[in-house]
Amino acid sequence: METTRCPRCGGPGTQTKDVGRLLCALCGLVFTATGEETTTYLECPQCGLHNEPQTRECRQCGARLAKYCPRCGAGLELRMRFCDQCGANHAELSSPDGGCHWCGHQNEADSELCERCGARLITICPECNSRMKAGLNYCCACGLDYQALITDQED
Repeated sequence: METTRCPRCGGPGTQTKDVGRLLCALCGLVFTATGEETTTYLECPQCGLHNEPQTRECRQCGARLAKYCPRCGAGLELRMRFCDQCGANHAELSSPDGGCHWCGHQNEADSELCERCGARLITICPECNSRMKAGLNYCCACGLDYQALITDQED
């Protein structure tokens, strides 16, 4: 039996509960493979609507369909654990480890402020309340773009 490969990342497609639709085990893309023609879309985890692959938020309910890599900022599907652009494991990169992003001093893993320079080590996302390493441009849990948030507040 031949495995149908995901058109985006090449991962193995596994059968969904809907006949004829496949779910990529690596990137979470839902796709339909019929002969040579392949149709791809992102299925919303909240309402099940089929959205275009590049969509960030569901067109029907507004749920987030992507998150962002803390290393390079590339968009990732919600189910992805590794960035398909730089290979970073976003969960490990975003975990507070006590390392100061300003002066490089190694603090205790649960420290909120750097002992040496006083920089904040932990960021709490204003959208989903996730705790992560300070100095990131995106929330690794919900994908909130901190730069866009700052720009919106300045306007």
